[in-house]
Amino acid sequence: MILLATFSSELEAELLASKLKAAGIDYKLQDGQSDGFKLQVFEDDLDEAREIYDAAAFEGDIGGSKFDDDDDNINFDELEG
Repeated sequence: MILLATFSSELEAELLASKLKAAGIDYKLQDGQSDGFKLQVFEDDLDEAREIYDAAAFEGDIGGSKFDDDDDNINFDELEG
Protein backbone atom coordinates (compact mmCIF):
# COMPACT_ATOMS: atom_id res chain seq x y z
CA MET A 1 0.00 0.00 0.00
CA ILE A 2 1.04 3.58 -0.70
CA LEU A 3 0.57 6.63 1.50
CA LEU A 4 -2.18 8.87 0.13
CA ALA A 5 -2.28 11.47 2.90
CA THR A 6 -1.47 12.16 6.54
CA PHE A 7 -3.95 14.06 8.70
CA SER A 8 -3.60 15.67 12.09
CA SER A 9 -7.36 15.30 12.54
CA GLU A 10 -8.93 11.86 12.87
CA LEU A 11 -12.24 13.32 11.70
CA GLU A 12 -10.74 14.47 8.38
CA ALA A 13 -9.04 11.10 7.90
CA GLU A 14 -12.31 9.25 8.56
CA LEU A 15 -14.20 11.56 6.20
CA LEU A 16 -11.83 10.87 3.33
CA ALA A 17 -11.85 7.16 4.20
CA SER A 18 -15.65 7.14 3.89
CA LYS A 19 -15.42 8.80 0.47
CA LEU A 20 -12.89 6.18 -0.65
CA LYS A 21 -15.11 3.38 0.64
CA ALA A 22 -18.11 4.80 -1.23
CA ALA A 23 -16.01 4.75 -4.42
CA GLY A 24 -15.07 1.11 -3.82
CA ILE A 25 -11.44 1.87 -2.97
CA ASP A 26 -9.81 -0.27 -0.30
CA TYR A 27 -7.74 1.67 2.22
CA LYS A 28 -5.86 1.33 5.47
CA LEU A 29 -6.05 4.01 8.15
CA GLN A 30 -3.28 4.02 10.75
CA ASP A 31 -2.95 6.16 13.83
CA GLY A 32 0.69 7.14 13.72
CA GLN A 33 0.47 8.67 17.20
CA SER A 34 2.64 11.79 16.88
CA ASP A 35 2.88 11.39 13.09
CA GLY A 36 -0.86 11.83 12.59
CA PHE A 37 -3.40 9.60 10.88
CA LYS A 38 -2.01 7.93 7.76
CA LEU A 39 -4.34 6.88 4.98
CA GLN A 40 -2.96 4.34 2.53
CA VAL A 41 -4.38 2.86 -0.67
CA PHE A 42 -3.28 0.21 -3.15
CA GLU A 43 -1.06 1.49 -5.95
CA ASP A 44 -3.68 0.56 -8.58
CA ASP A 45 -6.19 2.87 -6.85
CA LEU A 46 -3.83 5.78 -6.22
CA ASP A 47 -4.88 8.00 -9.15
CA GLU A 48 -8.60 7.68 -8.39
CA ALA A 49 -7.94 8.16 -4.66
CA ARG A 50 -6.01 11.36 -5.39
CA GLU A 51 -8.93 12.68 -7.44
CA ILE A 52 -11.27 11.99 -4.53
CA TYR A 53 -8.81 13.66 -2.13
CA ASP A 54 -8.50 16.73 -4.39
CA ALA A 55 -12.29 17.02 -4.74
CA ALA A 56 -12.77 16.76 -0.96
CA ALA A 57 -10.11 19.43 -0.39
CA PHE A 58 -11.69 21.72 -3.00
CA GLU A 59 -15.13 21.29 -1.42
CA GLY A 60 -13.64 22.20 1.97
CA ASP A 61 -14.39 18.78 3.49
CA ILE A 62 -10.75 18.30 4.43
CA GLY A 63 -7.87 20.68 4.98
CA GLY A 64 -10.06 23.56 6.08
CA SER A 65 -12.53 25.46 4.00
CA LYS A 66 -11.12 26.72 0.72
CA PHE A 67 -13.62 29.55 0.50
CA ASP A 68 -14.59 32.04 3.20
CA ASP A 69 -18.28 32.85 3.03
CA ASP A 70 -18.17 35.27 5.97
CA ASP A 71 -18.92 38.66 4.39
CA ASP A 72 -19.56 40.31 7.78
CA ASN A 73 -15.90 41.28 8.23
CA ILE A 74 -15.35 42.85 4.80
CA ASN A 75 -14.92 46.61 4.70
CA PHE A 76 -16.14 47.46 1.20
CA ASP A 77 -14.96 51.08 1.56
CA GLU A 78 -11.36 49.81 1.65
CA LEU A 79 -11.89 47.90 -1.59
CA GLU A 80 -12.90 50.98 -3.58
CA GLY A 81 -10.47 53.10 -5.52
